[in-house]
Amino acid sequence: MTESQAAPGRSLGRTLLGWAAVAAALAYAVLIHYGVGPSNKGMAWHWYTPRTFLLDVELLYPVFETLRRALVGTALPAVALTLLVFAACRSAVGRALALASLVAVLLYTFYGVRAPFVWEFFHWRASAVLALTAVVVGFSLAAPLLAASWLRLPWALRLLIYLPIVFAVFAVVRNATGTDESLRFAISPWPAVPVFGIEVGALFIAAWLAGTGVGLRAIATSRRAAGPRARASFVTQLLLAIALPALLLWIGSQLGLFPFRAGAKTFIGANLATAFAIVVASYARSGGDALARRARFVLVGAALIGIPLIGSETVARLDYYVTREIRARRILDALELHLARETVYPDSLSDLVKAGDIDSIPEPAIGFGFLYDAHYRYQNFGTSFILEFPAPRWVECAYTPPFTDEEDGAESDENASDSELQDAEGADGGETQLSEATGSSEVSDLPPNPADADAPEDGEGTGDSLGEAWSCPSKPPELW
Repeated sequence: MTESQAAPGRSLGRTLLGWAAVAAALAYAVLIHYGVGPSNKGMAWHWYTPRTFLLDVELLYPVFETLRRALVGTALPAVALTLLVFAACRSAVGRALALASLVAVLLYTFYGVRAPFVWEFFHWRASAVLALTAVVVGFSLAAPLLAASWLRLPWALRLLIYLPIVFAVFAVVRNATGTDESLRFAISPWPAVPVFGIEVGALFIAAWLAGTGVGLRAIATSRRAAGPRARASFVTQLLLAIALPALLLWIGSQLGLFPFRAGAKTFIGANLATAFAIVVASYARSGGDALARRARFVLVGAALIGIPLIGSETVARLDYYVTREIRARRILDALELHLARETVYPDSLSDLVKAGDIDSIPEPAIGFGFLYDAHYRYQNFGTSFILEFPAPRWVECAYTPPFTDEEDGAESDENASDSELQDAEGADGGETQLSEATGSSEVSDLPPNPADADAPEDGEGTGDSLGEAWSCPSKPPELW
């Protein structure tokens, strides 16, 4: 048999070995899920319910004695299987699945050993959230490999594959909240997948890949040029590449797009990780034009992650502003008109339409309309009310109108001028504070939120808004 005749057989054998390794990696993740779960006390037995049989094996007691040992002990077989997949499997999807399995093993071990109450409380949702988070992180780590395969496709097929992913990211980020079970894609009471999987895991990976790609491109360019000017340009580009992830994270957190405020530790960690990745990637098969191609794949991978992520975060931020500051304000203004005429608030929002105070009741701008039938929730208390709506992340917004003491108001009408009445209200019990700069007011017993400084003040456009209160800030909050 000639070498050319034997090549197809070797290729087929390698492919079968590679996918067998992928299957083994997935099976091992399932084993850890079932064997390192919580106890079954208070939990109904289902096919998806984790067990504790690995924790009960006497030989494995030392492995699970501490969290660190457990993570290392369970991760080593997963790492070995992942390396085997990378060695034998040419498929980018297969390699991404192996990385996702490795992440899943770490997550299942952590929550099984350190925080089993998550499973005990959320049941199947905990397993699903951890699995989906692992998929998001694993496929993000494999983005350069996936980008290389994606770029070999014709444009029509590229769009056919990528657009559903973009839509899925938008749907998950815009539709997931911790306060409304009717929202699609909110598979857990807390939006863990969009927050920790997408807004943290995929985000950091995208920023890291962006810096790595720029650094690799700078190295590839420097190898084709010579002279002092070229060396100076190379050093400048390399320093920019190392600093790029930290810069991107800082800009995003300053704009309020991310659920965290990036700090010095985040920046230092991102810079070190990027520098390490540039060094490793530049020496692995870097001959000829290979490094330039690798830089392209890394940058395209970062873009494939970053475009839907930043786009969905921007749209979700706009949704929040429109819902709270524009549409809710239309309802609040109509309620005040009704109160001025009837002396009480209406029983339902539909009464505002019947009375002609508003043309129609707007709906909250959250998610896609065909995936979620959103409504403002209204409760009437006669001379007061609560207006609520859900929002992305863990936000549930509630508005209450200014509190007015009728007896104090009557006495003030008899004994004080309009200006004196305003001064008295501003000093009443320290409950409200006038803003000399804007003429607006805030409830003083609510903690100040720095995030509100660059957003419209509560109560704008309502006339006398003294004492009104929102339970949520004027933009989606940072969770840490």
